[in-house]
Amino acid sequence: MTINLDTKAIRGLTRLALPADDGYIYRLGVALYGFASISSFMSEVAHHLDPLVDRTALQAKTGGIILSEFRNSVEKAKVCKPEVEPIGRVAADMFQALNTQRSDIVHAYPITNKARQQILHRRLDKKNRYFEVTNDFLDEFINKLHDVSSKLYEIRALMKPELGD
Repeated sequence: MTINLDTKAIRGLTRLALPADDGYIYRLGVALYGFASISSFMSEVAHHLDPLVDRTALQAKTGGIILSEFRNSVEKAKVCKPEVEPIGRVAADMFQALNTQRSDIVHAYPITNKARQQILHRRLDKKNRYFEVTNDFLDEFINKLHDVSSKLYEIRALMKPELGD
């Protein structure tokens, strides 16, 4: 099903200078929505690993806290399900990288770049990092969401096989 989206009308809701590229705006939305989805899924899996984790309360926390609780849950679960530990470690490491990149997206600021396009820019003086949040950056981020999701599904299948995929 194809939906015709009236981007001109949506753009008319604000006086902000938005990027002309609708695909860029769409990618930003997918990246942020996708990260929220993965954060929620990680909270669910943390609860499956350690039923004492309050999934609902955890979902309301920051990515760093979700990650920390997930790592703790993996440590607890590996006692009775050792096969969970290597998958959980990889999932946590990938999520940690995504959380940093998500912060880069959220804490970026708009600029007009050399090509005279509106785009987000990230500046981290203390880390000597300066870059534009490009379509390629967003595409890589979105692809990595899938990788983390796959690992979380592997863990959930080990802990709660009755839930299926």
